[in-house]
Amino acid sequence: MTKEIFQTIRVEGMTCSHCEANVTRTLLKLEGIEEVVADRNTSQVKIMGEKIDLSEIEQAITEIGYQFKGVV
Repeated sequence: MTKEIFQTIRVEGMTCSHCEANVTRTLLKLEGIEEVVADRNTSQVKIMGEKIDLSEIEQAITEIGYQFKGVV
């Protein structure tokens, strides 16, 4: 059985539900990530998975036009 990892990051630039969906959809494509909950009101994204590579996540977030502000 693999260990699940939980991580919360700060992402700035999400202004609507479409933004939340875009971030969620993008991060779910990354290997090892199983669940993503983006909240534009808090600028936080909760991530669950077996492997969470913050540099990969930062690159993906930046590529779609948002600002990765690190771990909460």
